[in-house]
Amino acid sequence: MRPGHRRSGARFPRPRSKSAPAGPKDEYLKDYKDLVAWSRAAGLITDESARCLLRSEPGETAAAHIRAVALREALHSIFRAAAGSEPLPQAALDELTRAVRETVSFRHLGTRDGRLCCTWDFCQNAPLALLGPIAWPAMDLLESGPLERIRECPPPDGCGWLFLDASKNRSRHWCSMKTCGNAAKARRFRQRRAAAV
Repeated sequence: MRPGHRRSGARFPRPRSKSAPAGPKDEYLKDYKDLVAWSRAAGLITDESARCLLRSEPGETAAAHIRAVALREALHSIFRAAAGSEPLPQAALDELTRAVRETVSFRHLGTRDGRLCCTWDFCQNAPLALLGPIAWPAMDLLESGPLERIRECPPPDGCGWLFLDASKNRSRHWCSMKTCGNAAKARRFRQRRAAAV
């Protein structure tokens, strides 16, 4: 889903644009450093946590990157099925469950601004811990919904990313009017102009 959605598992960056097959130039998460940078930009981790995660062993970070991409693909399959009111794919649900199970030991109850909340321990030299704040909110969204508000930004102008339609009348069509919605408006304008000539 597009960045800005409050549930991190649902805003994990997709590699594809306009429903095309993924290619190296389309991949946003080329390595573990990109995953850490995205997690920092998405507000999932602090600068200190990012430094801890980047000190991990290269072999472990490479394995965690592979798992993160697999989790991203699983989440896209799950939420795309939910957006289309289709059965959720069991293999993808299993991948999500695996990520939740593998990260449970890094999740702790703590306080932030005087309120009880879950916190994550990223300084155990365990790069796989970074999947926790992605997988757990995704599991929460699946369990609590609102799944009926998940939409896919449609081609030909849409990017194929998923988003949560938080509009009152559930009529949001694009992930963002600044990008995909604007492209659709521009295409319709060009078509009207061409038809008028």
